Amino acid sequence: MNRALPILDWAFSQPEKACLVTDERSYSYREVSLAIQQVAASLTSAVGIGTRVGLFIDSTPNFIVYQHAVFYLGGIVMPLNRALTEQEVVEVVTLVGLTLVVSDTSLGLPDGVMNIVVTGEFDVPPPGAAIPAPAVLSPEAGACLLQTSGSTGHPKGVLLSMGNLSSNYDATYRWIGIGKADRILLTLPVFNTYALNQGINMMAMTGATLRLVRRFSPERLQEIMNEFQPTFIPLVPTMVTRLHQAGVRFGGEVRVGIGAAASPSQISADAWAVFPRAHIYFGYGLTEATAIVSTNHVGTKENNTGDYLSAGEVVPGMRVTIRDPSGEDARGEVLVWGGAVFSDYVGTAEPRPVEDGWLLTGDIGLFDKKRRLHIVDRKRELIIRGGQNIYPGEIERVLSSHPAVSEAAAVARVDADFGEVPVVFVVLRRGENVSGAELLTWAATQLAGFKVPQDVFVIDVMPKTPTGKIRKLDLRRGLEVQNALS
Repeated sequence: MNRALPILDWAFSQPEKACLVTDERSYSYREVSLAIQQVAASLTSAVGIGTRVGLFIDSTPNFIVYQHAVFYLGGIVMPLNRALTEQEVVEVVTLVGLTLVVSDTSLGLPDGVMNIVVTGEFDVPPPGAAIPAPAVLSPEAGACLLQTSGSTGHPKGVLLSMGNLSSNYDATYRWIGIGKADRILLTLPVFNTYALNQGINMMAMTGATLRLVRRFSPERLQEIMNEFQPTFIPLVPTMVTRLHQAGVRFGGEVRVGIGAAASPSQISADAWAVFPRAHIYFGYGLTEATAIVSTNHVGTKENNTGDYLSAGEVVPGMRVTIRDPSGEDARGEVLVWGGAVFSDYVGTAEPRPVEDGWLLTGDIGLFDKKRRLHIVDRKRELIIRGGQNIYPGEIERVLSSHPAVSEAAAVARVDADFGEVPVVFVVLRRGENVSGAELLTWAATQLAGFKVPQDVFVIDVMPKTPTGKIRKLDLRRGLEVQNALS
């Protein structure tokens, strides 16, 4: 097995087809294939089977070329968040044991760690060095190392094997229905698993054309869509909301994937306002399960399932069970089994949360009568108020359904009487003007008494990860500071 080969294969059958497109120019499959092999030839003295290589590169062809050159040689690729400071990069390098970092800016790295600096967007060494044979790897060999911190806030590496990626990344195009004729528009940063899977790897698996966008801007995206005419766009909810608020419209037939949506019905409405002919799908997944566990194909505005609540059906090759189900809806912890369950953690003493092949996700979920998976909340985010369990997701879905609310996040606050009580942070939709007290009064009409938040705080911006997930740890820390001051 070798993860660089699909692009080389497509270069063999469609050499002149556009592989990558940027603001500057288009790069054919032949050009990209040759670049991968030339870069691999230049790295043979530094990269071998199992070598851990960090990529601190913006969303340019350089990232994809060096990623696949490392794959070609059998190395393990670790994409690094391009927003990290130099000191944060050094901490990650030390934590997971990287021996080489390829970056588009010079870095002061620890002794013994090599730094290769690329310039421009397609920095390829001149031909001349002998092209090595591609490494041959087993399904158990390491392929990718992705950084995650979960809800603990402590960073760690998630090691994904060749087999993990093959069973999940490489099947995604079939689950979504993407093919060689598609045009993929990637506005997500390339270092996260969403972009790696539904952008870069989708191109490599299908032979489609991938349009890279370095910075998300509604106005610029309108221009790019008009020119590129995409047929597939993976997005996060914040992007959909910003496109809608900016009045962006794209009338072409397009599949739109939306991840991490707190209020899927509202986000779907916003998405159909921007993309009136879009087929929308949501999904559930986690890094420790490589990427996707289930997908919910909602459909088009005129022909949809009306299911905005579930995470959809479990994808082929994966199995999901609910551990210790309780209550009327038999909710419990979601356990996942299959070839996509990750290999190991790196850079932490935290044990691999796998029992008899089953990944303990830490998510609370249930199955409905149609065997569609519903994710209720994170186990670690459960709020226990006077002995009663409160799932933040239930409160968030109610607040997010208010016409003035764009986003909502519920967290626990320490309380002398009840132990914990829920409080909610909300971001309003553009042009709306409603107070936290008004939202609190409204929420009291929608929720059981013990679930009603003690406070609702209106804030300007929700702290988020690069993939659009709300950083609740930051919100909880803010509450701790507030409590200490009071």
